[in-house]
Amino acid sequence: MRKKLKLQHKTYLKIFSIMLLAAIITVIAAQAGFCDPSTVADKIPDAAATVAPTAANAAQTAEQSKSDAIAKFLIAMGGVALSSIVIFLGLTIYNKFFVDKKLFEPNNPDDALNTPETVEEAVSLYIKRNKLC
Repeated sequence: MRKKLKLQHKTYLKIFSIMLLAAIITVIAAQAGFCDPSTVADKIPDAAATVAPTAANAAQTAEQSKSDAIAKFLIAMGGVALSSIVIFLGLTIYNKFFVDKKLFEPNNPDDALNTPETVEEAVSLYIKRNKLC
């Protein structure tokens, strides 16, 4: 019993460590400049760039917007994956600590979903399942 508790403690410690690491990575990513105002100033076009874009400029701009869209998509999908992992871990911890295991009975082989072949089997199955005896 004591060994089982130590293993459970180690498992919970690993889960907590992973959740903490995910939170730290999220905070670092937020601080890294996704919302940095100086990056907005770099995107304001200057007067020389707005005069007459050449074909090379247009191709470069299209390529840049394409890579920006891909980067935004990857960031969004990373957020989805991270939130899915956090929700999964949270529900796992909730089930371990707060759900009463007595509510879920183990499967009984007598409760198989086989169709009874005779009337007597059907009646006895009905009585067993409805706990009439």
